Amino acid sequence: MSFETVLKAAQDGDADAQVAMGYLFFRGDGVGQDRREAARWFGLAADQGNAEAMCNLGYIKAHGYGVRGDLQVAISLYEKSAELGYPPAMFNLGFMYSDVEGVEQDWEKAAYWYGRASEAGSLPALYRLGVILQEGRGCDRDPVRAADCFSRALEGGYPKAGVRLASMQLSGDGVPRSPEKAVKSLAKAADLGSEDAMLELGRLSLTGEGMVKSEANAVKWLKKAKARGSREAAEILSQMGR
Repeated sequence: MSFETVLKAAQDGDADAQVAMGYLFFRGDGVGQDRREAARWFGLAADQGNAEAMCNLGYIKAHGYGVRGDLQVAISLYEKSAELGYPPAMFNLGFMYSDVEGVEQDWEKAAYWYGRASEAGSLPALYRLGVILQEGRGCDRDPVRAADCFSRALEGGYPKAGVRLASMQLSGDGVPRSPEKAVKSLAKAADLGSEDAMLELGRLSLTGEGMVKSEANAVKWLKKAKARGSREAAEILSQMGR
């Protein structure tokens, strides 16, 4: 569909086309990047009740992209979008309450919105909910539920969850201690591209915990982690070479 066609539909009040125009100007895709103009188009669609537009406009307001930043307005927009069932807005609300400077930290609200987002299929939200439960942030620590969150997130293809789950399997926190299962979790996370998982596999290869002790295997994993930017892996390899 041509730019002119989308523009005409947006000017005629089509909310989906207005959202599309917002993306074009936000990214500078085929047009000069103009985030104020992006906010205008998202705003027009948001006024028609479009949840995606509300979330996008909230993101712009949260970061002050092309417009004056306003965290409270961003939260309000995210809430409206989330209540309409838009998962990215649910995640963004969780993030606002857990990580954003300038917003009073509220782990109960963060857990609620990460929970809602994870129920809607967000793997990053499922992982973050697991972290909250594992560390007991604003709630009673619940390693069993945390491990379940990490396991499901890893199964869905979220590599960071594999590193957390493996740590719990190595220590027996929330799950029976099993170095062998930890190695399997790390291997899956490594296959998904996690340099932290590669680093841990290298370390475990040196100690032989959960796997056959093998310096050659350790070097293999550490080199992979180093190639992805791990300074720790580079340091271990340097020490091995001395």
